[in-house]
Amino acid sequence: MDSTSGKDFNLPPHGYTTDQPLLRHYSSSSVVVSPDQSYIAATNPDSDSITIINTQSLKVKSEVRVGDDPRNLSFTPDSKNLVVSNHGNNTLSIVDIDKEIEIAQYPVGYMPYGVVSNGDYVFVSEFGFGRISVVDLSTGHVVDNVNVDEFPSAMALDSTGKRLFVTHFSSGSVSVIDLITFTVVQRISTGRDTNLSQFISLNSDASKAYIPQTRSNVTNEALLFDTTVFPVVNVVNLSQFTLLNSERITLDTADEPVNMPFAVALSPDDKTIYLANAGSNNVSVIDLDTNKGKAHIEVGANPRGIAITEDGANVFVNNVLDGTLSVIDTRTLRVSDEVILTNIPLNEDVLEGKRIFNSSESPLLSTDNWISCATCHFDGMMDSRTWLGFSDGPRNTPSLLGVKDTLPIHWSGDFDELHDVEITIREVQFGDGLISGSVNDSLGPTHTGVSIKLDSLVAYMESIEMRSSPYKTDEKAIIKGKLLFAKHECNSCHMQPFYIDMRLHDVGTGVSSKEKNSHGRGTKFDTPSLRGIWMTAPYFHDGSAETLEDVFQLGTTHNISFKMSGQEIADLITFLKSLP
Repeated sequence: MDSTSGKDFNLPPHGYTTDQPLLRHYSSSSVVVSPDQSYIAATNPDSDSITIINTQSLKVKSEVRVGDDPRNLSFTPDSKNLVVSNHGNNTLSIVDIDKEIEIAQYPVGYMPYGVVSNGDYVFVSEFGFGRISVVDLSTGHVVDNVNVDEFPSAMALDSTGKRLFVTHFSSGSVSVIDLITFTVVQRISTGRDTNLSQFISLNSDASKAYIPQTRSNVTNEALLFDTTVFPVVNVVNLSQFTLLNSERITLDTADEPVNMPFAVALSPDDKTIYLANAGSNNVSVIDLDTNKGKAHIEVGANPRGIAITEDGANVFVNNVLDGTLSVIDTRTLRVSDEVILTNIPLNEDVLEGKRIFNSSESPLLSTDNWISCATCHFDGMMDSRTWLGFSDGPRNTPSLLGVKDTLPIHWSGDFDELHDVEITIREVQFGDGLISGSVNDSLGPTHTGVSIKLDSLVAYMESIEMRSSPYKTDEKAIIKGKLLFAKHECNSCHMQPFYIDMRLHDVGTGVSSKEKNSHGRGTKFDTPSLRGIWMTAPYFHDGSAETLEDVFQLGTTHNISFKMSGQEIADLITFLKSLP
């Protein structure tokens, strides 16, 4: 049975719990230690593999091929198998540790992200569908699913086996799922400004959860490098389901400025937290009694996962863009070893560009490690935010998926080549820039070939592919919607195959007093592509349309809802959500 089947499911008498408690908590992560402490396992997203390492000898046992873009993994409680979420091809891999092979690959819902298992069932967060699915580990069948808020990512299963905690990537909220009834029983807010929320770790008695996040200061109209985003670890009370503001770790003061806090590991006594900062390529070690830094440790490129041994002696960091595992000795708080996990098979220029895109480490890219491209465009996507302080005026962050096909970029259409992101690095990220000396006007001479690093960054951006829409099943509604799209002349500006016309239009959404584009664009905006529109809310340059329904009630050109019935609007939206 596929998770998209839409059939009713029969809930077992005790839900999706086990007969006995699990003895420990499980968090989805890109690096984990087996419950019996024998092995470490880490994902290699660009190699489509995972690597298993002997904990004692730090020797690689095997590198095992799995699905496309393995994102998270988790051991089963008996330490015999690994479950792996393959984000790129919508599958779940089961890996046998002793045999060192993938023994099964099962279909699940769209863009699986987090994954944990209680031994009988596997719980998978379906990032694209906004859903948590349950897979029977013995059959590989999806036996149930529950809808949650959009972009579910990380998960933590407490040791009772009765509660599942789910983070939501863009909103920062946490859904609490009762596994006996398999229903969402609580939603916990960590603040409207929190983002990049893809990890959750429980303390020893599951009274608190620690969630690394980035706060976005979108309402600030005078953005500076240190007032744009703020790296934090939020702490949630799991008895009262409330945010513990007084225990929030503000990393730029607790440690030093870092970028994209991404994953955490707690010491066995709950007194120290180890934090992998994916953008600044380091680990912050924080004393939880004082919320002050104990150490700041440099590791490899783009550390997206962190794990700790049961005795607290060693911490392991998965540097996904180096293909290495850093081993930190917790007594000395130094990197004591490094293990090669994989040989990343990307083109050299693309790999270097991907490192640049995801990094704030160099002064060329940002002042004091504050901002990387990935801060707003993680994995080439968007942050679902509208920033009021941009020099051009209020700007809704666009997706960069498939961006090579949709030039020009910027809502004002004034970046006629991807190399113009050099200006963004200087003016938005507050970096020195990848080009030595001054830059050209964005509509002037090309920046191509001026900087090897900039050429590499563009090579990576050109490699970011558009993902296929998961909303293609209602064929009749899609056909009707496509006819309406033509009837109302939407295709006069949004022309196939990329649904753009590379022109500027005043569609009645701009406010003259707020538009300050240096090229005199005024209230005219570049026609945005409609590809991937199912995931890119809010809409318009200023994010004024929260939903696609709102799009057809705002401005002048798009305000056509009065011309259509409710069913016609629904059919048109179904067509739009099916693109590409």
